[in-house]
Amino acid sequence: MFDPSLSVQGDAPYQEMIYFPLKISSLFTVLISAIATGIVVLLSLIFRLYKKPFSAMVLAINIAHVLFYYSKLSVLVFPPQSDLHCKILSIINVFGLESAAIWGALFAHAFYIIIKHQGTSEITRMMKYYVPIAVLVPLINGVVSFLSDYLVFSDKEATCVHRIYFGHIDVKQIFFGSIPVWSACVASLILYKLAINKIAQLQNAEAGTELYILLIYPGIFLLCWGPILIVQATVQFGATPSETLIKVLIALTNLQGFFDALVYGRSIREALNESITRCLGKNIKKEGHTFIEPSVISERNLRELSAGNYSLLSARNDLVISSSNC
Repeated sequence: MFDPSLSVQGDAPYQEMIYFPLKISSLFTVLISAIATGIVVLLSLIFRLYKKPFSAMVLAINIAHVLFYYSKLSVLVFPPQSDLHCKILSIINVFGLESAAIWGALFAHAFYIIIKHQGTSEITRMMKYYVPIAVLVPLINGVVSFLSDYLVFSDKEATCVHRIYFGHIDVKQIFFGSIPVWSACVASLILYKLAINKIAQLQNAEAGTELYILLIYPGIFLLCWGPILIVQATVQFGATPSETLIKVLIALTNLQGFFDALVYGRSIREALNESITRCLGKNIKKEGHTFIEPSVISERNLRELSAGNYSLLSARNDLVISSSNC
């Protein structure tokens, strides 16, 4: 998002909206989310949690977060000095923002699909549609933002800004920011409604960890972006919200990555525990030559897990995770 301060350039016919603030105080929540999402991406790659479809979705949304947040922090090390620098940052900014928003809506869709089919096999098939929607579309829009001067360098602010011209509709902001985020929010609400209708028939079913994550992810998206979208809509009708309110809402949007990482931390913790257990088990076998009895998985369950076709509604609250060897 942007810094809430607006700079008026004397007699210039525009205001400058700061997208990459240079003050560390304005980037505190960005830093929190950057660290949290970076840890999730790193551990997901180390423990190969991306092998399952929904885990691949989690990795993808966190990569989008990492690109978005670390591009914000990059100006502290490499301050912008030209329009070209700002245009390159605009590609990363638009891609990260739109990709994360779209993935949030796709989690809602996956949630509905799993409730409808009571299994994850359909998600594997849907991934071939998810990836182009959540990766290629934002990437194309990012390139378009580069060509359209969405972000430019401001000599006065010494950073990248978006210029809002008086008496003109801010088409660029609507196209690159408002439409993708609003569309994702509306789609999430619709899919939630459809899923709730299905859940009404399965109230006594036990929800597994994957279903829990698919439910929470779009909920976090709506929580973080809903309030500021409402405020932005009221501004279009002449409302003048306080700067304090805007700062709070922008901080909330910047914490989306942190909340997303926090939710998936449950699976990361299980992966760490399993890895530590395996390491300790191997050490005991080597040192004491004792027999460690492996976990028993029924032949039927093993076939279902290998095919990725098990029901989340009857799954236990743990994940079968492929961990790296010690």
